[in-house]
Amino acid sequence: MRALRTLAVACLAAGVLTACSSSGSGGSTDAKGGAATAAASTEGAGAAKGGSKLAPKDALLASAVVMEKAGSAKLAITGDSEKGSVDYVWKDPASFLMTTTEEGKEVTALFAGGQMYIAATPEMAAVAQGKKWVSLDGTDDSGEDGNEAASIAAMTQVLNPGIQLAAAAPTATLVGTETVAGQSTTHYRSEIKAEDLVAKMKLQGALRDQVLTEIKKDGATVTAELWINDKGELVQQSVIDPSAEAGSKPETVTYSALGTVKATPAPSADEVLKLSDLMQQAQQ
Repeated sequence: MRALRTLAVACLAAGVLTACSSSGSGGSTDAKGGAATAAASTEGAGAAKGGSKLAPKDALLASAVVMEKAGSAKLAITGDSEKGSVDYVWKDPASFLMTTTEEGKEVTALFAGGQMYIAATPEMAAVAQGKKWVSLDGTDDSGEDGNEAASIAAMTQVLNPGIQLAAAAPTATLVGTETVAGQSTTHYRSEIKAEDLVAKMKLQGALRDQVLTEIKKDGATVTAELWINDKGELVQQSVIDPSAEAGSKPETVTYSALGTVKATPAPSADEVLKLSDLMQQAQQ
């Protein structure tokens, strides 16, 4: 769960405009984000081509349209302490299947049908009653675990690259051209304040404050780096952590297989153990 939250917060900080309600469902943009994407849609994919010929703001808005249309991708995550892969579908029905390795430990997480699941680890096996998945119910507001589940469920929605590009567009600047993942890309940079980012999100009540607090742990302002190819596709993004040690690598997400990833279905009920039940078993 720590690895998932680390990734989600990094992507939140990259400039996302959307999140879900405290129930972990939804994922709609706010009015500003929707307007930006709608405006960019008049440009379409054709305008995104040759992105470096457009002003940075226009290039990112045009790319947002391309990525929204793609609807899905495979993500590769790299950083100093963790690495992982994700099958992510941000169009309906949305799903997010991530396997990540952090400090030598592998964790698989699935978000599907408004529900978060963590694959049972060897450490859980003794009390998991043979179940393959442990569920975190985002609608469970009965305690700390429920609140944690709600925040994670919200954060899994903020990885939508179209929304990220729309949010980063207003403050985007041109860095140059670079070859990334074997593709010729245009590199952009955007400086985003945590308060401005969260103000654009559709978050309710305590969850809004919780997300803002989480983001600000990495600093009041974050720097998002984005690389876009000549088709307007987002090839890679990263966030510079202002609290990181000098010389450390930023969390980086690389996109591939755009539009080809299928939604991952939720596991069947007989494969799932609730987190509250797991904790009860562990205490006996």
